[in-house]
Amino acid sequence: MARTCSQDVLWDILCRLRVKSLKRFQCVCKSWYALFMHPSFVTKHLHFHSGQKKNTRSFLLSHSLDLRYINELPIDQRKDTCFSLVNLDETTDDIVSIDWLKLSDNSDQENKFSNYWTKDVIIFGPRNGIYCLHESSRVHGDVIGLMNVSLREFKLVPKPEQSIIWHTGSLSRQFVEIGFDPKTNDYMVFFFKDCTFPRERERQAAIYHVSSNSWKKLSDPLLDHVTLDLQDCITDTNVNGNAHWLAYDDGVPSGSDWHILSFDMVGEVFAKIELPELRITSRETAYVVALFNESLSLIVYPKTLVSFLEESDTKCFDIWVMKDYGDDRSWTKQFTVGPVAFADILLGFWRNGEFLIQDGSGRTITYDPSAGKMEQLCFGQGLQLIRSCIYSESLVSVTGNARNDFEIVVEDFPFVMTPDMKRVLGYIDKCPCRSCSTSD
Repeated sequence: MARTCSQDVLWDILCRLRVKSLKRFQCVCKSWYALFMHPSFVTKHLHFHSGQKKNTRSFLLSHSLDLRYINELPIDQRKDTCFSLVNLDETTDDIVSIDWLKLSDNSDQENKFSNYWTKDVIIFGPRNGIYCLHESSRVHGDVIGLMNVSLREFKLVPKPEQSIIWHTGSLSRQFVEIGFDPKTNDYMVFFFKDCTFPRERERQAAIYHVSSNSWKKLSDPLLDHVTLDLQDCITDTNVNGNAHWLAYDDGVPSGSDWHILSFDMVGEVFAKIELPELRITSRETAYVVALFNESLSLIVYPKTLVSFLEESDTKCFDIWVMKDYGDDRSWTKQFTVGPVAFADILLGFWRNGEFLIQDGSGRTITYDPSAGKMEQLCFGQGLQLIRSCIYSESLVSVTGNARNDFEIVVEDFPFVMTPDMKRVLGYIDKCPCRSCSTSD
């Protein structure tokens, strides 16, 4: 007599599988196809894999194409140099594979991404496996998209109506963030635009809700006289559902004017967080708001004041952590990283708490604070790293039953291998099993 699994046991087994496997199993039977789209199963699968986040071995990277190399690539390949998915070995943490993500345009909207991307596309998130992409260009204005890489789904967010965000201005700066409301199971996109005119400035803020597919205008006295800082380092700053940006009051910024502007994505409330007392000036010092060890943090390091860096030029990175979120008095200097030779700007974080740093030549290096070890990462000639995000999988759909605006195609990485990829392949070449199979 055939034995059957109860639904609870079946769900417990299937929810442990990766999305790629579940997509294949959709073809087994109609009941499984329906199961993988059932809200309860999607939530169960999400909760299980969220617990594996701290041990992640995959990162989603966004790149820029160095302007010096644009003319060396065919036009149809320039738009394919933005995103890569990097997988690390579970024991050695070496890079063992790099997949290249291409977006094939299926959209009939006017809000399309431009024909090629250089330093315009920035990625935010993830929130339950959902990433937000933002591009600002003269041709298309501000274009925002939502992407689930594991499901190969991409959705263009409709542009705000003119009554919500309408100024263009002679100069403008944009800030985007993605959020999630666990009570309503809704995803949001925050958009802030700071426009400068010859004799005035206009700050505008709005929030987009995926559930209603609509924008809502936001207003708050804190926005009337604040300037958000365009950080070189764009890291995830989400703490307790709040997004954070480094900011200063109108006028020329000084050490005492700097603060952190927070926004509660669910309650739609802005707040001001004071920085720790630092006796340094913003002209000589870089501040980075980041999420470090799950806490709101401030990373402070000296700016590069010379054109060319030498080996003797080193930088130290001070890590300040807010131990009790919301309490300005709980800022504590956790530790100092460095000195790091040739360091120019901080890009973000890598495996096991390593720092991603750009050197004076635009190359990406990793720095391990515990071992004091530095290593260069190479993603291909002419490619520079913009952002490193933890790769998160989920069955949460961003398109529903609608078709993708862009088809996500995953291909093998076509560029130069990284040093640790070469080291791993060297181990494989020396493997006895490999020599036996090739001799056959």
